[in-house]
Amino acid sequence: MKTFFQALFLISTFSTLLFSCTKNTGPAEPVIILTSPTDTTTINAGDTVQIVGSVSDNKDLHEFYFTLKNNTTDTVEFYDNPYVHGAKIHHFTYQWITGDSAAYKLIIQVLDHESHTSTKELVVKVN
Repeated sequence: MKTFFQALFLISTFSTLLFSCTKNTGPAEPVIILTSPTDTTTINAGDTVQIVGSVSDNKDLHEFYFTLKNNTTDTVEFYDNPYVHGAKIHHFTYQWITGDSAAYKLIIQVLDHESHTSTKELVVKVN
């Protein structure tokens, strides 16, 4: 009987060690990469600006929102909500022909299926 309990103890200990040492690949917030423009980009009125980047998630994306807002007048100049449902990565490129001199805010927001949200904002000044 003593041998039975020793064997049971060894199996239990081995099982605990085996299954508790797994890598944690749990949920994480989506990742936003804005390649262009940067906070040091010089922009003049009438310029065509490339807005380039990507959003990704270790599971699946659910929603993606892009907003270009004129901070001076508090108006939305451009808005996009492309279909990204179920994708792991989404690359985006927008062309923006700048208007009058003002401060503008680029707002990128992405959500995954586990209710994690990431937001990136960049204020750019048009001279």
